Amino acid sequence: MELIQNWKVLQRMGNYEFEQGQWQNANHYYMNSILLLREHLSDILKHQHEQAGEVIICLSIAVQNLSETYHRQNRVNCGISLLSRTLHHFQQLQNTLSSDHPAAIALLREACKLRQLMFMHKSIEDQATSIGGPILSS
Repeated sequence: MELIQNWKVLQRMGNYEFEQGQWQNANHYYMNSILLLREHLSDILKHQHEQAGEVIICLSIAVQNLSETYHRQNRVNCGISLLSRTLHHFQQLQNTLSSDHPAAIALLREACKLRQLMFMHKSIEDQATSIGGPILSS
């Protein structure tokens, strides 16, 4: 599937930039891979059932990667917001698909991964906030 091949190219480029510490460049590639998949997702869910699960997994990976770049830039709230919006989108998709749709299991599994990452980032943000809070003198 050409869509997945194009996604892989964007992810590899993003991963390279991520490894180099070039967060903005990595953001660019990860965001473009997300936009690429979202552009075709509705049609794939309706007409290409056999590829739907794979596309959901790829979308989840791209979102996790972009969220991690936000985290590395100390933009934790951006990452949490991205994860939350994607999780909401996945839940909406679950509500519209039949339980026997090939993407249904992928949506459940990937939603769990996104939720786990979101709570991990929230926990880190909460710890940073409590550590950086005001110091009370006696």
